Amino acid sequence: MKEPSERLGVKLVGGLREVSTPWAGVSLVVDLFRKLEMDRTADRVLPAKRSSKGLKPGQTVESFVLLSALGGEHVEDMELIRNDGGLAAILGYQPPAAETARQWLDSFHDESLMAGRASQGSFIPPESGALAGLKEVDRKTIWAYARNFEPGLDVTLDVDTQLIETNRVEARYCYEGYKADQAMKVCWAETLMVLADEYRDGNVFPGKDIVRMVDGAFDMLPPREWRVKVRSDSAAYDQDTLDHWDGRHWGLRSTPT
Repeated sequence: MKEPSERLGVKLVGGLREVSTPWAGVSLVVDLFRKLEMDRTADRVLPAKRSSKGLKPGQTVESFVLLSALGGEHVEDMELIRNDGGLAAILGYQPPAAETARQWLDSFHDESLMAGRASQGSFIPPESGALAGLKEVDRKTIWAYARNFEPGLDVTLDVDTQLIETNRVEARYCYEGYKADQAMKVCWAETLMVLADEYRDGNVFPGKDIVRMVDGAFDMLPPREWRVKVRSDSAAYDQDTLDHWDGRHWGLRSTPT
């Protein structure tokens, strides 16, 4: 008796191999990422690779987006999605190894920009070219959100800093007396989207460059007649800072310190 394939006139070469993944639902995230052309944007604005081998910048960014969406907490978790054959079939490529992913993140640091850092006092280095490129990927995401969800014209720019205790030898002491790094972010409170963020030394005054950060966050929004308010703790309670935002006809909301 002939096999089904023979009766249909089909010749199977090499057989078929079935793969599966517990993360099939992530295909919706992949479809959205690519429909918004985030991968193409990353390929265009992020530094080009020295070698043609390996993943493109857009694929690496996509891998980190998926890592976050799937609950990854550190770079080592990249191995979990890298070794999933079903996920690789959805993506069309294998996500980077953990060490490769870490090296890619390290490439955003430009040591030459740290030349002005003194042994005493606080210091915020200029933004590297790679980080500036990544900001354009963020801008495309924010504009796509505003275009598709029409969240309204009210924008509360919520600015705050968080101290993160660390044991790194080169870390600086924060005002609470322990070694720390400092994460500053500006959120669009009505949508919970992060419009701007900066990682700083722990000894940097929380109000330092707050105008630059908040104004930069506003610049990430698409052109519209936004009704803007700034929400901050006492870090923003400086007359020149308040006069600046008043000059832009922005309001101010306070939060407890």
